Formats: sequence, structure tokens, C-alpha cells
Amino acid sequence: MTNNRPSGFANPWFQLGLNIICVVLYELLLKAGAKATADPSKSWSWIGITGLASPLIWLAIVVIILDLVIWLYVLKYIPLSIAFPLSRLVDVLVPISCWLILKEGISSLRWCGIALVIIGLAIVAKPAARLEERL
Repeated sequence: MTNNRPSGFANPWFQLGLNIICVVLYELLLKAGAKATADPSKSWSWIGITGLASPLIWLAIVVIILDLVIWLYVLKYIPLSIAFPLSRLVDVLVPISCWLILKEGISSLRWCGIALVIIGLAIVAKPAARLEERL
């Protein structure tokens, strides 16, 4: 059964990591694009439609579409009950990326939440490792 599983760039576990990176990237692009085009004086700006004027938003949309294709590929090989919880690494990486790149603050309560997510990921990773052994 191991011979049928894609390897290298096509490895579904590698693609899951790529999926996580894409989510972090498009979230940062959406934030930067929305911030660059925010103008409360314009009508309808409260719905975020002004963000469509930003090239960063359009780049984010391209990354979102690419990420959807990657996610569908991942789901072909990795059970959703494993892939989805592991993909929640974005709940750690997005706030940390915003803190490092966008200079946004993270409260101590949010740091505690990030720690809880990491603990949860560690718990979920054990069955994923066993699954990998069987594949």
C-alpha cells in the first residue's frame, strides 16, 4: 500500500503543510489589503467592498483558490478527521505572524489560547503519526 502513496512534492503531508502556509499568507494579504483601502468616509466602505481596489486583496483571492485545490488534494489521501485538526495550526501561526509582521498585539489571554491550541495539536498529531505508519 505504501507504493501507491505520492511522494516528494505530491506527498499529501507536504501538501497539508503547504495548505497551512497558504492560509497564513492569504490572511496576511487580506489584512494588509483591507487596511490599505480602509476609508470610512466612502459609502459602503463598512462592508469591505473598498478592499477590492487593492492588488493585495486580488493576490489573496488567487492564493485562496490555490489553497482550495491543495485542500481537495489533501482530502483525497488524509482522512478529514486528521487533516482538519492538524490544519488548525493556522490558529497559532496567523496571530503570531500578525504579531511579528503586522506588529499587532497579542494579549496574555490570547497567548494562553495559542498554548491550548498547541497542546490540542500535539494530542491530535499522535494518531496522525500512527496513520502515517500504516500508509
